Amino acid sequence: MTTQSTSATFLGRSGKVYTFENTAVTDGTSGEEMLSGPSPFALTAQSLGDYAQGDILVAGLFTAQTDAAFCYVSYGGDIVSTVAICTAQVVGQMQPLARPLRVKPGMVLQGGVKALADKTYYMSVETASQSHVFTATSTTAATYDLVSITTGQQVGRVLNQPVSQAFLVGVTDTQAAPQGAIFVNGQGTLSGFIPLGAAHDQQPMYSKFPIPMDLNTRAQIVATA
Repeated sequence: MTTQSTSATFLGRSGKVYTFENTAVTDGTSGEEMLSGPSPFALTAQSLGDYAQGDILVAGLFTAQTDAAFCYVSYGGDIVSTVAICTAQVVGQMQPLARPLRVKPGMVLQGGVKALADKTYYMSVETASQSHVFTATSTTAATYDLVSITTGQQVGRVLNQPVSQAFLVGVTDTQAAPQGAIFVNGQGTLSGFIPLGAAHDQQPMYSKFPIPMDLNTRAQIVATA
């Protein structure tokens, strides 16, 4: 397995800019982003909850060396915000967070990366008050459910509100249709779609078409390999 250097930058409502980095995140995993920056701005490594404590983050961007997968802020084991992602090869723009985030002690910034050839998909999702990341890995021609990156549960078991915005990254499968995540509700009806993006080609953008949610809703990927 190889590793990637990663970094993240946030803008606070105070006007301050906060930078973080992790110089060795193994492909297919995530790692904590810690305080960084040129001296004298980074004298000691600190977590997000310590470094930016008390400020309200309004925008952010996570950048990976080769292929970004996801980035989120967690607190008490729960994901409280997803973050826009890109890779060093493309021009990325800092994007507004779905909801301004007041930083509390104990908050941790996690950034995930993947190898270009990995057949793993990651979907970052926001609702009115929830944030989460879902994942699926293709091993053969089949339809795969995207499940919680933390609990392994289906989308409808995690989210209790309609999806307000989301983006999906993974390997482009030119023979599979549709190119993205389809949402199927408890009645078996297609109820939503999130287009597939490739972070190493261009910055993924949040799709902001609302998707209704019920307890048995599933998000799925169709793959040919």
